[in-house]
Amino acid sequence: MFEYFKLIGSGPNDLSAAIHGGLGIILLASFIWAVEAVLNKSPEAYKRLKIGTIVMSVASFLTIVFGNIVYIPYRAANGVQPWLKAHDIYWYHALGMEFKEFAALFSLPLAVAIMYSVITMSEDWFKSDWARKTVKYGLYLAIFFTFTAFILGAAITKAKAV
Repeated sequence: MFEYFKLIGSGPNDLSAAIHGGLGIILLASFIWAVEAVLNKSPEAYKRLKIGTIVMSVASFLTIVFGNIVYIPYRAANGVQPWLKAHDIYWYHALGMEFKEFAALFSLPLAVAIMYSVITMSEDWFKSDWARKTVKYGLYLAIFFTFTAFILGAAITKAKAV
C-alpha cells in the first residue's frame, strides 16, 4: 500500500496537492452523476440526484479549501509563480493559476444553488420542466467551470509542481 504514496511525492505540499486533485475528480464525478439523474427523470433518479448534489457541494467546498492551501506555496518567494515569471512563462501563470482560481470559485455557488433547488422542490421537481432545465443547464455550467479549472491545474502541475 505504501508504494502508492510514492506517486504523491515527498515534498511538503504534495499531499495537499494530491488531496486537492482527488477532490476535483470526485467533484467532476458527482456533477456527471447528477446530470445522469436529471436526464433520467424517474423517482429513483431523484434520490441519486439529491445524493449527487450534496456530494458535489461538499466536494466543491473541500476542493476550494485544499486549493487555497496549495495556493499559498504557489505564491511563495520560492514557489511556482516566481519560477514561471523568471522563465518567461508569464502567460502560463496568468492563464493557468490566476484564471483557474476565478473559474473554480464559480463551482461552489452553482453547486449549492443546484442542491438547494433540488432539495426544496422535492419530488415535484420532476413535474416542472422549467426546474429540470434550470438544474440541467446549471450543472452544465458548473461542469464547464470545474473542468476548465481541472485542466488548467493539471497544466500548471506539468510545468512545475507546487
